Amino acid sequence: MIVESKVLINRNIEEVWDFFDHPDNLKLWLTSFEKLEHIEGIPGEVGSKAKHFYRNNGKLFELTETITKKEKYKQMDGILENPVMTSKIVNRFNKIGDATELVSITETTFKSLMLKMLSRFMKKSFQKRQDGDLWKLKEVIEGMPR
Repeated sequence: MIVESKVLINRNIEEVWDFFDHPDNLKLWLTSFEKLEHIEGIPGEVGSKAKHFYRNNGKLFELTETITKKEKYKQMDGILENPVMTSKIVNRFNKIGDATELVSITETTFKSLMLKMLSRFMKKSFQKRQDGDLWKLKEVIEGMPR
């Protein structure tokens, strides 16, 4: 299942990148995000691993993130996985005048046959969540003082 979202953030690419690249900011824009725990590697660099913790419907669940590509002001990619699914995420940053277009493409595969069959029904909720997270990111960044 592939979900693609875009948002135009009315801030320069350096400001958007710096905010996006700071793990303390995740709680400000990611739905139900609780915390991040570094596991290995240099935090925030290619090859590093961290656990992401989310609370959904009162239940805490975790995903392990591996950063797979990082090109400053251009692209940051990673893999989020747990025993149920794997999501490959590509985040591209495009300079549009004095603004920044952020494009996020997520390819999620499910590990159980039942979830694979249900995935076509879940795409709409995944799309809504990703779109909402990017719009929240836009609101937070644009609301920051310069």
